[in-house]
Formats: sequence, structure tokens, C-alpha cells
Amino acid sequence: MNKHLLVPGISNELFEKLDGVPITKEEIRVLVLSKLQLFSEAVLYDIGSGSGSIAIESKLIDPKIEVYAVEKNPNGIKAIEKNCNKFGVDINTIQGSAPDALLDLPPADRIFIGGSGGNLIDILNLCDIKLKPGGQIVLNSVTMNTGPQAVSFWQEKSYKWQAATVNISITSSDKKALIWEARNPVTIITAEKEES
Repeated sequence: MNKHLLVPGISNELFEKLDGVPITKEEIRVLVLSKLQLFSEAVLYDIGSGSGSIAIESKLIDPKIEVYAVEKNPNGIKAIEKNCNKFGVDINTIQGSAPDALLDLPPADRIFIGGSGGNLIDILNLCDIKLKPGGQIVLNSVTMNTGPQAVSFWQEKSYKWQAATVNISITSSDKKALIWEARNPVTIITAEKEES
């Protein structure tokens, strides 16, 4: 890809995808990137990176952002590497499961949790340690229990938080008519750690 887009929201079709590897869809990705409030030279963890779309678009926003894409699925790692090559970005790719894969990372300014692999509370506990004061975590919840678990954790830790549930439909053709095709609703939760 030889064009650097000036706005986030690269089309899903432009990302390399492998079987069983999720991608944060472009409309949700735009919202997540706005909630992350990235800045130059920030350290960002992308946990459960999938195809790497959040990590890659973050790096395209500012090449000085230090991005760590953490993914346990070997196919996900392959997809991230292919997408890094395609979009001409250099990110730190780590194959492993969170929270263990986060232990050696530098302190974070921003954390995105796209998937937790059933280890949400353990991940949140380590993220609370690794996140700098004033830092932010953005979590995408697509299950009924992930959101309440995260909110309960952040309330206990005195984080400021807010949530937005997003329902998106896109146009689709069934050969007879143009119809609306609903995507799964996603709850985007943003939490800010208190300044020390």
C-alpha cells in the first residue's frame, strides 16, 4: 500500500485475514481509536490483536507510537506480520497469552483489549500494574459477562469509566434488493487510571 490515509478506518477488505483470526471491523475501529486518544511516543498494548488492525492503524496515525501487538493464535501472528508488511509499519509482535505475555513490556500509556481468552480479571490486574497514572484502557465487549466484569473491576480500583454500545448495520445485496445487514453489537468501555 503506497498511500497513507489521513483518517482511521481502513477498509476491512484491505487487511490480510487468515482462518479463525478476528478483525476489529472498520466502523468499530474508528471509535476505538478515538477513545484511545493516542499521542506521539505513547506506549500502546493491543491485547488479543487478531489481525492487527488496531495496532497497525495506531502506528499509521503516528509512527512514533510504540505498539505491542499481543496475540496467542499463531495464525494471528502470521496475519499481523503480513499486514505490517502490506501497510509498511513496524510494530512489536508478541505471540503468547495475556497476562503472561505482558510481563516484560514497558509501562503503558494506552491499552486496548480486543480479546481476553477467558483471562479478563488476570489481564486487568496486570494492566492495572503496567498502566501509567493517567493512562487509559479501552475494552471491546461482545459477550454478556465481559463488560460487567470489567466495570466492576474498574469501580473497585477507582478508575473513571464510560461505556457505549454500538449497533451497526451495513448494506448488503441479496440479488433482489439492497438490505441492511446487522453486525453484532459491541460495547466499548473506556477506563482512565487516576493520576498519582
